[in-house]
Amino acid sequence: MARYRALLCLLLAVALCCALNATILYRGGVWRAYFLPTEDVWDSIHAHGKGLAGGIWQYNQSKLESSTMMKYLSSKSYESIWDVSCNVGFMLSSLLSKHPSAKHFGTDISNVMVESTRQNCPSCVAAQFDLGNLRHPGIAAQEVVHEAWHREDVPRSFDVILVSDVLLFIRWGGIPPVLLRCDCCCSIFRKWAVPSQKAFMENIASLAHDEVVFSYNQGNLIVVTMMQELGVKFDDQYKIWRVPGTAKQGRYLLSHQKSGLRSGLSGVA
Repeated sequence: MARYRALLCLLLAVALCCALNATILYRGGVWRAYFLPTEDVWDSIHAHGKGLAGGIWQYNQSKLESSTMMKYLSSKSYESIWDVSCNVGFMLSSLLSKHPSAKHFGTDISNVMVESTRQNCPSCVAAQFDLGNLRHPGIAAQEVVHEAWHREDVPRSFDVILVSDVLLFIRWGGIPPVLLRCDCCCSIFRKWAVPSQKAFMENIASLAHDEVVFSYNQGNLIVVTMMQELGVKFDDQYKIWRVPGTAKQGRYLLSHQKSGLRSGLSGVA
């Protein structure tokens, strides 16, 4: 029965994406990333946004700076921050203006976005990196990330890590994102994705000294259910998820239970 439900979900997802194709082609065919979110695909997608100040997502810097997440990050004290999906670099540029003495680092799966970040935030250090590389258990996360920079002056861990609007495009457990999006018959795929998501949360937390801040992702079903499964509490005031960093304490094992992860992960400082 579960197999038939999975097949039905796949067929429905394909039909839905085909129906939406015409409405999102102006964004370079973002629908392709729900099937195969690779570096080449994202480069092709973002190439359509070259020359646009806000890229394919039409980011507005003034609106970004007025967001609750930006207000939270602006009020924080930190010496280093890593934006794991920096896109055109607006977030890093705004944060740098608020914290001029801190080091600001950005990565993106798309080289097109890395170049945009370098243009919009010349004082930031940007490099290409696929965040999905952190979804595998048992990896040396600090070495995996550090190798992406190709320079020795980048730290192996950061005070704050920002994860914004990217989790919905990762192939959790190797499952294409399109099979995790629907509310009707994708729950089985989301259950299969949990071990990969747990490994990611452990790895990303091990790279932060203070905390990892996750954006609301417009309430995306993939992200919301992921956070619920992992027992991560939502910060209602700032509309973000926050996970304590473990870089100073070293790696630790996240034991998943139906009630959530250990209080060290699920608590909000």
